[in-house]
Amino acid sequence: MITLNDDLKFILNRFASSGYEAFLVGGCVRDALMGLTPHDYDITTNARPDQVHSLFNDCRIIDTGIKHGTVTLLLNGEPYEITTYRRETEYDDHRHPNSVTYSDSLYEDLVRRDFTINAFAYNPEKGLIDYFNGIDDLDNKVLRCVGDPEERFDEDALRILRALRFASRFHLAIESRTEAALFSRKDLLKYISVERITSEFNEIICSEDAAEYLDKYREIIAVFLPEIEIMFDYDQHSKYHNYDLWHHTLKVLEEVPPQLTLRWAALLHDIGKPEVRSVGKDGHWHYINHRSASATITENILKRLHFDNKNIKRIVSLVRYHDNKISQDIDIKMLLSKTDLDFFRELIILQRADNLAHYSEYVHDPSYYSQITKKAEEFSTSALHINDLRVNGDDLIQIGITGPTIGKCLERALKMVLDGKLENSKEELLKYIRILKKAD
Repeated sequence: MITLNDDLKFILNRFASSGYEAFLVGGCVRDALMGLTPHDYDITTNARPDQVHSLFNDCRIIDTGIKHGTVTLLLNGEPYEITTYRRETEYDDHRHPNSVTYSDSLYEDLVRRDFTINAFAYNPEKGLIDYFNGIDDLDNKVLRCVGDPEERFDEDALRILRALRFASRFHLAIESRTEAALFSRKDLLKYISVERITSEFNEIICSEDAAEYLDKYREIIAVFLPEIEIMFDYDQHSKYHNYDLWHHTLKVLEEVPPQLTLRWAALLHDIGKPEVRSVGKDGHWHYINHRSASATITENILKRLHFDNKNIKRIVSLVRYHDNKISQDIDIKMLLSKTDLDFFRELIILQRADNLAHYSEYVHDPSYYSQITKKAEEFSTSALHINDLRVNGDDLIQIGITGPTIGKCLERALKMVLDGKLENSKEELLKYIRILKKAD
């Protein structure tokens, strides 16, 4: 039995009392069977869209996908998508069917779906409809296509990433034929819009088992993220590293929480290393200023994937500063002056994860990072920015300083305050700036 809310009871009862079939379908049934709370509800019916309109003429209905037989019923502020049973023709663009025709068969509607665990239907009268043994796959934690997997991926290549998303989210093993088709059809991802790829991959990278699936299916990820290929099996030839570059990256990713900015920063933090590699006299490879090269590559990738500016700035900054030495108070204060406390906390999480992915003799005691974070929290209430100084441009004009020199003097004064060499008081600041003026 699946527990239905009052809205769902109302919808299904109205269909049934009017002589129509109607079932909850897809992910909402799957989630209910797994003991999860569905985020949204889809309903499939043999009623045509105009019949649905007539049946619910006392409710608000929006023709959200009328081309494909879908309308959205709004009840008590919640949307319920209702779609007529349908069959589909060829998919020339590997994403959308050329045309859709209505059907009177629930089986015909379900057989066109992607995976067995998404092809359930349910209503209280007939119970669970499971034509493709999805229950067995759920019980055995297996992800399997409905029918021929190559056909399913040929129809809609986005299903390739959906497979990885479902598998990583629910800790599923991908059935062998389905897995083989993932690899054989991976290049079809080039037909999928950047926005859809980014949306799916963001969920994959933030899943609990992200590192495992990124590693196993890295050739698929590289179709839309080709920059990562250079990291595969890349021996770093470094006394600090016990992993190749790719597995070091995945170790870092495992060690940060499933937060979008941190996971992306972990994935790309060292991607610029091969670009700046040099060989020292000791035979070890060195990667001087690799963080800057990595930040540039990261920015290009995120722009191509149509990330918003806020996330681009955050992720690129994490990559740019991930290797910065932060040990003295002035290091902490200078970084806080350029960013903010929330960013600082994220950066320390990333730095700690990066450090853990080294040979054990180079791994810091965990208290090292907690002490740095604690100090940053203490310093966050002190003067960290030019606007925090007890003097401003008007004060400097009054003592004869004008133009670009104002900004330069304030920057030097702030550096002295951050370094603890100058008190943040108007008297002391003006005294110091007068000395600068005289020296110039």
